[in-house]
Amino acid sequence: MNTSSRIDKSEEDVLASKNRYQKVVITDTAIDKIPRIEYKGFSSEVNDALYRLTRLVLLSSQKNNDSNEVAITCSLAQDDPSENFGIAYGEEHSVDVLADTTSNHLIMSSTECVVIVLHNHPTTQTLSIEDLRFFLHYATVKVISVVSNQGTVHYLMKTDKYEYSAANSLYNDCIAGLEKQSNKKDIYLASLSFLSRCSEVGLFYS
Repeated sequence: MNTSSRIDKSEEDVLASKNRYQKVVITDTAIDKIPRIEYKGFSSEVNDALYRLTRLVLLSSQKNNDSNEVAITCSLAQDDPSENFGIAYGEEHSVDVLADTTSNHLIMSSTECVVIVLHNHPTTQTLSIEDLRFFLHYATVKVISVVSNQGTVHYLMKTDKYEYSAANSLYNDCIAGLEKQSNKKDIYLASLSFLSRCSEVGLFYS
């Protein structure tokens, strides 16, 4: 379902919850409930590969990283993106994708917009301001996907109509007024504002 024009129910629940910023510990049930997403314009084989990698994100976080952030980076330049990928282990609220050698190579050496970054969020349900900044900065990243520690998946994709300058301008509009001291709710609302308008600049959010 395309949610580019509104905040969906899961995001409203996060904002309403008193515990919205507390880390959720990943359970086997959460991993089992991860949906197989039909990424816009991707083949069934690629969608199958991304489903396997999304499960691997939560499994790796659960088993190896105390339910903190994990990022898997792969490329559409391969017939099966799950055959060669990078994995980076982060903290509760951040992960340095480029710290992993393979991930760095895929992002920095690709000559086309073909890279996919899949990661988890221990707290909020959808993409953060930091995710959006990263996504816009690297021209080779076509999709950034986030799976919550409860198994909900959202993704943002650059379409053929994507315009960097317009997207960057929208991003700056959405973060206007934010400061380092801004509270978490205001920062999160800024990211939701961007996502609600992203179709205006050639991005697809689901």
